[in-house]
Amino acid sequence: MLQRYIGNKNALIQELLAAVQPLAAPGDLVCDAFSGSVAVSVALKSAGYRVATNDINLLSWVFAIAYLKNSSLPALDMPALLGGRTAKSTKTGSQCNRIEDWSEIVEHLIAAPSSFESKIEWRQDFFDYYCEEGAKSSFLSSRGKAGRRRFFTAANAKAIDRALSRIRYWWRANIIDENVRCLLTARLLDGIEKRSNTQGTYHDFPRDFYDSRALRPLCIEVPETSLMQGRSDHIVGKAEDSLEFVRRVPDHAVLYLDPPYNFRQYTSYYFLPNIVARYPDIDSLDDYFANVKFVRGQNMDDDFTSSFCKSAQFISSLERIIMRSRCRHVVMSYFDGKNHWGSFKAGPDGQGRKHLEEFFKSSIFVPGTMRCIPVERLNYQSYGGYQAKSVSEYIFIAEKARKPHSSRKLIRPRVEESAI
Repeated sequence: MLQRYIGNKNALIQELLAAVQPLAAPGDLVCDAFSGSVAVSVALKSAGYRVATNDINLLSWVFAIAYLKNSSLPALDMPALLGGRTAKSTKTGSQCNRIEDWSEIVEHLIAAPSSFESKIEWRQDFFDYYCEEGAKSSFLSSRGKAGRRRFFTAANAKAIDRALSRIRYWWRANIIDENVRCLLTARLLDGIEKRSNTQGTYHDFPRDFYDSRALRPLCIEVPETSLMQGRSDHIVGKAEDSLEFVRRVPDHAVLYLDPPYNFRQYTSYYFLPNIVARYPDIDSLDDYFANVKFVRGQNMDDDFTSSFCKSAQFISSLERIIMRSRCRHVVMSYFDGKNHWGSFKAGPDGQGRKHLEEFFKSSIFVPGTMRCIPVERLNYQSYGGYQAKSVSEYIFIAEKARKPHSSRKLIRPRVEESAI
């Protein structure tokens, strides 16, 4: 799962599980409505819960199918995947799900085309659009500066193209099912993250140098079976608006919320992983890539503007998602870094915490049930040259009222100009 993902909650997993455990028994349904890299959803699965998970980013659906809907390595049709070539595995039969089989396939995924793969249409979209040598990678910025995109080295862009060409063909020819497609794509996304010439998000790239990690050859690793263990009867949303997704989630013990707290639109910041996730389903790749725009090269048909990223709508959107949810309790994580309420240049000012404490004491919750648990951690910095800062992460917990009604007076937080 992606590590360089803004708001990744890997460092907070144990504290979040400790918050959920008194509220939900193993087997209960827990909803992760802003699942992102699905780190929390996978941890909930490992702890024995059923999970309803969703995020507007399609990459989240890929990771959720890969690690929630699989409980072990799924079977592979080795002859079909290898174009009829004999597999290295000596196991009798075509349906193979051993580590050795998966190791061979992920190694094959980025290998040079073989004569056995004559039916595959070999594309070069990532080479063309997202590396300097690509014929269509030129851009003109809003400030009038011209250049070429350099998200990847030429060699790694070509390797990504080979992997995507294979996955697209296998999927559209019914050689792999959804579980295999997403597991292969998830492993590819992990490899891409380690070799992308970015420093946190895909909204931009260094204009005059390559990150040392980006210069290493792309490598796809065998799926981590430890992440799959457990039940597989989970509910997975596919890039839905979470305000709508919660409407169809049945009664659940806990609604876990980790919404965006500032202006960042995550579909722009992670558009490239979303393209990788979407690639097998795009009918006309030529038309799709002909419409990429801006320095970063995003097709804006994929963009989504979240009301949680707008300071004036944040609290009302938070209230709406909780009111629509059939949950018994709400657990929400919040960190006091750069957000709607402060720039964090001179340290946190506590305004966000005060607004949220007021919200969790509103009439949609049972009086006296609000708790706020502080957790100290280091904040990941997206751009080079900065030192990680200590921030306070807060976990809010409250019991939803049985017959909640909308608050008459909504909080309208003041926005600091430096926050945007």
